[in-house]
Amino acid sequence: MAATRLVIVGGGFAGSTCAKTLRKHLSTKDCEIVLFNRENHMVFHPLLAEVAGASINPDAVAAPLRQMLPTVQCRTEEVQHIDLDASVIAYQGYDDQPRTMTYDHLVLACGSAVNLGTVPGMSDHALPLKTIGDAITLRLHIMQLLEKAEVCDDDTLKRHYLSFIIVGGGFSGVEVAGEINDLLRGTHRFFHNISDEDLSITVVHSRDQLLPEITPSLRDFAKTKMERAGMRVALNARVQYVTPEGVGLADGQFLHGATVVCTVGNTIPSVLERLDGPKERNRLMTQPDMRLVGCDNAWAIGDCAHIINAYDREPSPPTGQFAERQGRQAADNIVRARRGEPTQPFRFKPLGQLCAIGAHSAVAELFGLRLSGFPAWFLWRGVYLFKLPSWARRAKVGFDWAWDLVFPRDLAHSRTDPTERVSTAHYRPGNDIIRQGEPALNFYILVHGEVEVIRTNMDSGETTQLGILGPGDFFGEMALIDERPRSATIRALTPVEVLVMGKNLFSSISNALAPFRHVIAEAIKRRGGALWQRMPMAREILEPQPLSTFLEPCEIQPLTPEPGVGTWCRDT
Repeated sequence: MAATRLVIVGGGFAGSTCAKTLRKHLSTKDCEIVLFNRENHMVFHPLLAEVAGASINPDAVAAPLRQMLPTVQCRTEEVQHIDLDASVIAYQGYDDQPRTMTYDHLVLACGSAVNLGTVPGMSDHALPLKTIGDAITLRLHIMQLLEKAEVCDDDTLKRHYLSFIIVGGGFSGVEVAGEINDLLRGTHRFFHNISDEDLSITVVHSRDQLLPEITPSLRDFAKTKMERAGMRVALNARVQYVTPEGVGLADGQFLHGATVVCTVGNTIPSVLERLDGPKERNRLMTQPDMRLVGCDNAWAIGDCAHIINAYDREPSPPTGQFAERQGRQAADNIVRARRGEPTQPFRFKPLGQLCAIGAHSAVAELFGLRLSGFPAWFLWRGVYLFKLPSWARRAKVGFDWAWDLVFPRDLAHSRTDPTERVSTAHYRPGNDIIRQGEPALNFYILVHGEVEVIRTNMDSGETTQLGILGPGDFFGEMALIDERPRSATIRALTPVEVLVMGKNLFSSISNALAPFRHVIAEAIKRRGGALWQRMPMAREILEPQPLSTFLEPCEIQPLTPEPGVGTWCRDT
């Protein structure tokens, strides 16, 4: 049997489980498995709230894919286009150039993307919780607000700093609210000017009950327990808009808070949105065996897929346990399809639900057993501890949890913002400073020396010199502004010194500083008509020529003054 190439897009629960199961059935000689994931690790999403609440360290929830899947080719390039008819994917290569790869079977396990644009102001003023970076950012933000509140002499402003609003009353919203509440109420004793009454944590939910996935009795327990712990729960409250001061609700009420955490608003990733296949609620519709509708060699699993569970004829929810089982069964079906055997529809009986609500309390439904309070919290930690993908991660998380039971949570916060700077670079004659076709990353100001602007015709290979730039000139701004690849090559003619400004710093300065923005705009306008003057061949040919070479004599009579003031006429 000929060796096949199986491409998996996405390295979450579904994608990594699918790759691991495929490798158990297929040897490296029989099958090449390639997994594309933008990060080189799998994120254990159920514990992101614990990272935000400083219960565990961020690296404990990041499982390196290369160590998890040693016989799978793991790549971090971003897949940008999928051609289902030609069985080809296009991705951005290591050098930022587009590349393609063919496949025999394709598994789409891209998960979901954050979409905060459905509510005005949400994308500008709310913090998501989707990645490890989001959790670290939220944790840092909380620590900074605590420090601000500690030295604030305005009581109203201090309470504003310490007011947190969580949008969404599902598992993610409830868990992050509980973690933030535990972090604030467990550490404010280390601050001299912050009291328990200054703290406010509000969960805003559009439905009439929290946690709609569990039974009503456990929902009521969760709400009551959260309110006793100091949290406020606003039900039947739909967010209408978000501002820096808080959120406005549909009933006209405004909730004040310096921090808005959004746990709702997921959508399909852009690479899947461009596919022509049918979709249901921003998820790819599949056949019963998880193949895409109308495709024999393309499969969709996880949060990005609308898969009907043959067990209860209901759509599969976007949870980790369903994603893992879909990854395992999709791998089995691919093996069957490769052997010419009939595939099986997806069928899975859910094991239950677990949700921590803070203060060493949780709600749980597992194998028909319902628990609440501390026993459920202990079960929650035990289940997730052993669901972590490696013993190393289990040891790290277990140690962090044990430490958290004895010692207070860590209040240290390290800033991770890279230093923005303007650097100096030197080039020798013949060196290319920027190359045609490469991505735009920097803006350049020429301090000493001369450079030439050249463009290559991609069809004929012919190179044309467009002009020469000298000290005081700048280049590289057009591609940054238009967000496109470089349209020409800049090559040093003499020893050159340039100031190099990064893309982010260039954008910040040009947006904030009007004179700088005006200079750039004028240069862009002038360059279109004045660049020819710097072309050596053009200057050599045109400068000696009299103006009459290019202009014909005017036959119209000149204007002469009339007796009336300010009036002129033409002699005829």
